[in-house]
Amino acid sequence: MILVTAATGQVGREIVRLLAAAGPVRAMVRDPAAAALPEDVEVAAATFEDGGAMAAAMAGAETVFLAGRDGPGYASQQARAIDVAARVGVRHVVKLSAVGAAAGSPVELMRDHHAGEERLRSSGMAWTFLRPHLYMQNLLRLTGPVAGEGRLAAPMGDGAYPFVDTRDVAAAAAAVLRDPAAHTGRAYALTGPRAVGYAEVARLMAAIVGRDARYEALAPERFRAELEAAGIPAWRAADLAAIASAYADADNRPADGVAELAGRPPTPIERFLADHRAALTAGASRSHA
Repeated sequence: MILVTAATGQVGREIVRLLAAAGPVRAMVRDPAAAALPEDVEVAAATFEDGGAMAAAMAGAETVFLAGRDGPGYASQQARAIDVAARVGVRHVVKLSAVGAAAGSPVELMRDHHAGEERLRSSGMAWTFLRPHLYMQNLLRLTGPVAGEGRLAAPMGDGAYPFVDTRDVAAAAAAVLRDPAAHTGRAYALTGPRAVGYAEVARLMAAIVGRDARYEALAPERFRAELEAAGIPAWRAADLAAIASAYADADNRPADGVAELAGRPPTPIERFLADHRAALTAGASRSHA
């Protein structure tokens, strides 16, 4: 049995969909009534704060996909989930981590991912780490200003980043979950096929929405202040403002993890944006979990 945590997130939901057709899969969700998962998926109600409910959800599962929603409690939630999994006899944990996960990262989420990886290494369970780069889906949060103001503002300087489609992350994860033993002790960087700068992203979005758009490289301090003024929690604003500094040059080189695991090339940014034309033309905004 495979258990997928955070099963209503954009990665977890797609993993569940991919696995459901091939065999038994259990989805851990906060609210089963609102989960809207395929009918043949077993749903278990649990939260990362409730160790007893997690133990019940993980009981009988040999493999667990461990994800979660970032926030101030993320590290403790992940630690609790790992400890529960070890206690109930889970054999293998596939952790959704991140490119740039490091103890000394300026981004709290990257430090938390590193802590989770280290806890898994010492847990006695088999493990696999999946480390995606920036999600292409994050860019959809910028569609409103692009469509409405012709402005894409971000604290990313003139760097280029190999954005990855969450659908590719899910396909890679599903492949590992189907045969976890073949991936024991491995860490995979998951990226798109090439690194793309934000000025190019602005041009590509502009071509779809039918108006001129420019990239405005904001200083991290200004970006953070604007987010906080808009009501974004301080912890979230701090991480978003510092994200560019979380990546070394080597981190921003495309990797072959998606192709190796999913058996196909990763999605190019042009195809991703074309697939989300409706969101772009509507100026819709989306968040990522």
